[in-house]
Amino acid sequence: MEKAATKPYVMREVPGKGRGLIATSKIPKGTRIISEAPLFQVSSVEIRPDVLEALIVSELHHLTKDQKRAYVSLRNSYSKESGVRPIFGIAKTNVLLFGTHEPEGGLFLEMSRMNHSCRPNTHYNWNNKTERLTIHALRDIQDGEELTVSYMTQTGPRVHRQKFLEDCFFFHCECELCGLPPGASEESDMRLLEIAAIEHELEDGNGTFYYAKALALLREMFAVFREEGIWDQSIPKVHVVAFQIACMYADERRAKIFAQRALEVRVVIEGEDSLEVAKLRGYVEDPSQHASWQLRGRSPPDEVARMEGSEVDDWLWGKMTLEAALDG
Repeated sequence: MEKAATKPYVMREVPGKGRGLIATSKIPKGTRIISEAPLFQVSSVEIRPDVLEALIVSELHHLTKDQKRAYVSLRNSYSKESGVRPIFGIAKTNVLLFGTHEPEGGLFLEMSRMNHSCRPNTHYNWNNKTERLTIHALRDIQDGEELTVSYMTQTGPRVHRQKFLEDCFFFHCECELCGLPPGASEESDMRLLEIAAIEHELEDGNGTFYYAKALALLREMFAVFREEGIWDQSIPKVHVVAFQIACMYADERRAKIFAQRALEVRVVIEGEDSLEVAKLRGYVEDPSQHASWQLRGRSPPDEVARMEGSEVDDWLWGKMTLEAALDG
């Protein structure tokens, strides 16, 4: 992972979006573009208007003049008609939880300037070790290109994305993915629905189906990822699912490979100092550390042996590198 020595971006007006962050030089894939401490932190309890407003007023007293100016200049998605006071509306618009299911979050001045894309070129993550928000490049970003993140945890069909963004963030998305011509957009939607269907099948199966079938479904999902051009946190998440399934069958050899593949991508999108990276390194060394290893008393030799020489193993043990396998 590379780290930008100075800010490789500037804040500029972006047509139709307000302000955004624009790259001032080429940013290689995996670069840590931003490492930012929160201006202030809140918990889910403090989202109540009266508590949050009192907290913000208190925090503003401790900020510098420049920080105060930066805060009041942030986007406020709530109109006067909503009855939400501006100081509270800014926080509601820009506070970011530290994780999907985390009760706490914070406000980040730099991150708050980043606009949304349904196919972003960066990934954000709360680093529990450094207690900072990090932004990494998901691919090479060119000089003059806008830095974007996704405001969504999952990417579904266009109509669902549009409704979510309009309901929650009060804007109509016109990103690269949402701006596809009708035919291409329908094809993209079908691929995204296929990914969701595979995820549901894996969840519903709960490990009860044959090992080969589970991994065949995952192989199919990666093929759709490649067709759709997806290269983000979905990649390590699915590799972890494959790792867990291999653990359930006490298949150490394949479990290590899947953990290693998840690790490689996590390093790119979160950095070497990520706690998730450290955890995955442990699983690469010893998969039996994972709780899924205990779900099966012993390895079912017939099922594991049946995997040898299969199409799934051609995919798993092929000579293609991770990049080649995902990029086609």
